[in-house]
Formats: sequence, C-alpha cells, structure tokens
Amino acid sequence: MTNYVIGFLRRDVSGDRWQGDQARIHAFAEQCEWSVTLVYYGVPDRPGAVINRLMNLAYAEYANEIVAPSANHFEPGDIPALVKIADVICVDTGTRYTTATGDPTGLQASHRVAE
Repeated sequence: MTNYVIGFLRRDVSGDRWQGDQARIHAFAEQCEWSVTLVYYGVPDRPGAVINRLMNLAYAEYANEIVAPSANHFEPGDIPALVKIADVICVDTGTRYTTATGDPTGLQASHRVAE
C-alpha cells in the first residue's frame, strides 16, 4: 500500500533555499517509500488561508502525511489543526506530529520517522 503525502513549504520562510527545501521534502518521502502527490507553496496573504487550503488539499488527496522542511513553516495552531486530517512531519528534526488520544491538547510528537 502506498502512502500518499503532501509537501508543504512557504517561500517567505525558506527564502533563497526554497528549492533545497523542496528537494529535502522529496528525498525524505523517497527514503520512506512514500509518494509525494503535490507540493503546496503557502503564501500568507490572508490569515487562515494557508492552513485551510492545506487541510482541503490533504483531505482531497487522501494524504496520510504532510511533510514540511521545519515547524517554522507553520503558524501557531496550524499543526494541531492539521493532525485532525493527516500526520505532520518536519524534515529537519524528523518529528512526526499526530493525534494522541488521552492528551488534552490532542497532539503528540515523536521523533525519528525515517532512519
């Protein structure tokens, strides 16, 4: 069974390194034997627009994970909202954010997604 993932990055956060960050997303997914369905380049033009679009894409594409270069690409509150749809993985640390039953925040972080 193939895992479908969406890459996510914000060029305003990556700056001149955005192409390298995109390559890291693809390399990470390949290492995990996942298929990157698409990469979404969030542009924070309206509050909440990026996260809403990313949630809609993850739902529509049946994505199991959203892979980003780092947690810096998300606004506060974005990751807890996203894990309701798909796990969120930050390539720089290998941290996987997922829902956690029994945790009042509903968020659990674990490390070392891929070896």
